[in-house]
Amino acid sequence: MSEILRFEPFSSAVEPEFWASVAHHKLHTARLDTAARDVQGSFACGRRHTVRSGGESGQTVAVPARLRVGAGDGSSNGDVVVGGRLHNTNTVEDFKRLDKGALLREAGAAVLEAIQSGRASEDPSLLWAFVVVSFADLKRYRFWHWFGFPAVMADPADTVWSATQGISEAVGGNDDSELEGLVSRCARFVSETRHGAFLAERRNGSWQVHPLSAWDGCMAGDGNSSDVVVGFVDPSSHGSRPGWPLRNLLAWVRRQRLPTRRVRVLCFRDGGLQGVSGAELRQRAQSLVVSVDVAAATEGLLVSGWERDAGGRAAPRVADLSASMDAERLAASALDLNLQLMRWRLAPGVDVARMAGQRVLLVGAGTLGAYAARALLAWGVRRMTFVDSGRVSFSNPARQPLYDFSDSLDGGRPKAEAAADAMRRIFPGVDARAVSLQVPMPAHSVSASEAAATRAAAAELDALVAAHDVVFLLTDSRESRWLPAMLGALHAKVVLCVALGFDSYVAMRHGVKSDSGSMNLGCYFCNDVVAPADSLSDRSLDQQCTVTRPGLAPIAAGTAVELLASVVQHPLGGLAPPPPPTADGDAVDSAVFGAPPHQIRGYLAGFRQHAIVGQAYDRCTACSDVVLDAYRQHGFDFLLRVFNNVVVDEAAPHVPTDQAPPTPDYSYLETLTGLAALHRQTDDIMADIEWSEDGDEGSDDGFEQL
Repeated sequence: MSEILRFEPFSSAVEPEFWASVAHHKLHTARLDTAARDVQGSFACGRRHTVRSGGESGQTVAVPARLRVGAGDGSSNGDVVVGGRLHNTNTVEDFKRLDKGALLREAGAAVLEAIQSGRASEDPSLLWAFVVVSFADLKRYRFWHWFGFPAVMADPADTVWSATQGISEAVGGNDDSELEGLVSRCARFVSETRHGAFLAERRNGSWQVHPLSAWDGCMAGDGNSSDVVVGFVDPSSHGSRPGWPLRNLLAWVRRQRLPTRRVRVLCFRDGGLQGVSGAELRQRAQSLVVSVDVAAATEGLLVSGWERDAGGRAAPRVADLSASMDAERLAASALDLNLQLMRWRLAPGVDVARMAGQRVLLVGAGTLGAYAARALLAWGVRRMTFVDSGRVSFSNPARQPLYDFSDSLDGGRPKAEAAADAMRRIFPGVDARAVSLQVPMPAHSVSASEAAATRAAAAELDALVAAHDVVFLLTDSRESRWLPAMLGALHAKVVLCVALGFDSYVAMRHGVKSDSGSMNLGCYFCNDVVAPADSLSDRSLDQQCTVTRPGLAPIAAGTAVELLASVVQHPLGGLAPPPPPTADGDAVDSAVFGAPPHQIRGYLAGFRQHAIVGQAYDRCTACSDVVLDAYRQHGFDFLLRVFNNVVVDEAAPHVPTDQAPPTPDYSYLETLTGLAALHRQTDDIMADIEWSEDGDEGSDDGFEQL
């Protein structure tokens, strides 16, 4: 009595690289697009393996029939490569609601069309196309997925009309050469063509292997000298059940011209035995020969094939890669994901990599420096250097988010070092460096014994500015910003300066000189008509501490970082012009974030904010040409005059001389830049003004008019 033919189902074997490619495609290409895309998988000959223990023969283990899916086709020589369609959803709810029955029927209809059109005869891999539905949780690196292997079913089912035989029993009898020839030719055909199905024809005691497209020619024989077997690469290692690919191969057979409904099928599993002969081949061969009574083709379309779990239930699976992946890599992936999400809906033109690639120098690792560093890290900036000479005090951890109580013990850790360590704890992938350095300042005298150390500090700061793309000025005094501001102008770097009042702040970008040497926007010092002076000596307790409203620093630092983001995303970068004065708050230019303002001044009193523009000043004590030229020509000697406020002759301000007339009212920088002369001109003009105290003749209010 015939029995219903049963099949060993496919089981998916998905490599981690496949999910990595899914994640990359989702982040950088698909984003919110859920259109299906092509993927590839492969399967190979199934084999049973003997597990040995203690040198003795053990149990024979059958390996499940697997379809392997990797980043590429993942195949080796002799594997059958098949195509599939991946449907990746945006949410787990979409994954659950997806009409999986419709997807499988659609895939089955495509298989049937390939059979009926003859395309499957030329390319048998079309018989085994698969589908995958998935949802990628890229924050946790968990991937919900469900594989479907569509099989066009027979109704009624195909049956077995004779007992299944091993290939050694079914072929050649005692003639080893016939078996050797069949195994060798099948293995060679599969290896060379990568076709997973073929026809094996026995004629006059010899086997020949043909593609499926040779069906009609093979069936034209007289039935005596010709013995045709339909063969396929069988991924099953079950002792009697052929693998899942046979289902659609039989669907192909039932739609061919058949002299009889009874077909012999070679389930080929011995691709690795090419070259093996004699008794060894008969012992090791595992291929099966199945005699199938093929049911007639019907008009309807019945499709099955959703993968089942270990319990035999048709259910999706979850690949949790978080435990197998490096934690630091997961953190980096999660950070990049948050940034890429901006591009999906809100700002598709944002160049995340451009912002993340900036090398940032943070001069000052206090309250502003700590908040700026965190905001930069949130933008994906991986390379930053902290410059500070202070130590963490007991008052710092409450206001400065990179420090904790332990940092303030035993005299306090160096701030730059503690800040860099904290950034690495927060995100191990950051390249955070620390430089403990006292920034030399104007009007802070340098003695002869301190000159060498000060020279080294100035040279180190010069090198640091030159090595970074962006410089943040985040110190708590005006004069400490002078040297890095001057060096930023010298090296044409993007410089961001942040300064705090009690309830007000300014966040501004310095102008950058163009290739022609022009600079339209001013720096932090361009609005001043006096040089930076010593503001740190002789201060009372309230003046020694940063007294601001506690919520002001994160607002100001965050504003400065977002100002940098606008500059970086602008096509002109640091040369980007500010918005025109007549533009309203919503006006934008062609850049992703619009035209970056020059200065942003905010006031917590009334919660107001204004964007203003300040032009570059040709007598600026930090960025004017005369200052930059003096540094280029005289280097540290020029700086030493600035620090010591050397008295000079205004006619030759670069060359100090003991015979020069004293100028106690004006500093060296004011003399050098011409501000001292400007003040004298102003004083002369004011002295020439005659103030009248007589009332206007036409006035009848009785008040004096000034």
